[in-house]
Amino acid sequence: MKATALKQVTYDPSIFTEIETVDDAMRIIVTPEAGMTTQHRWEVETKYLMALIERWITPQSTVLDYGCGIGRLAKPLIEKLDCDVIGIDASPNMRALAASCVTSDQFMALPPDMIDYISARMCHYAIAIWTLKHVLEPKNAVHDIEISLMSGGKLFVVNNVRRVVPSTVGWLDDGIDVRAVLQDHFTELEFGKLEGDDVAPGTFKDNTFWALYQK
Repeated sequence: MKATALKQVTYDPSIFTEIETVDDAMRIIVTPEAGMTTQHRWEVETKYLMALIERWITPQSTVLDYGCGIGRLAKPLIEKLDCDVIGIDASPNMRALAASCVTSDQFMALPPDMIDYISARMCHYAIAIWTLKHVLEPKNAVHDIEISLMSGGKLFVVNNVRRVVPSTVGWLDDGIDVRAVLQDHFTELEFGKLEGDDVAPGTFKDNTFWALYQK
């Protein structure tokens, strides 16, 4: 589907904004895929991603978690690496649940519109995990992430190869190439696929990627 086609329907983020419980949030953040349950993905994939992230993030850094959800990665970033984490999420309910899931003074969650209140270039690192495939305007999201990072700061992304945009007629691919948008703003340092049958079995591996970028 071409990017212009989405303008004929309405972008509908209610699937994210209307969640009420942690279990609801988990099922949206990591949907059952390729025979894997939400619980399996939450436990196994989270550890896998943290092992990747730890290759680049220095302990006690300030990290922007763009699309933080209920703090799935923020929590281990604080507990394992003693990072300060600024979460950004469009869902008020996700942010409220995050405050109860990540009980640390080293974490706060803000709506995207408040990212301008963060001092420019204050973050050493940023992560965007399964987020840029869903946002209405990836260029704006990537621009906001770029502004938040210090010169030389790094961004770690996990994303679908194709877009999965929530609309009033279901999930759509609007044709935007998120990787190309990222490459317009950052230097791509590394690119790879999720590995392992317990993390990315079958076509799930082919349909997703991770990448490391530098400002």
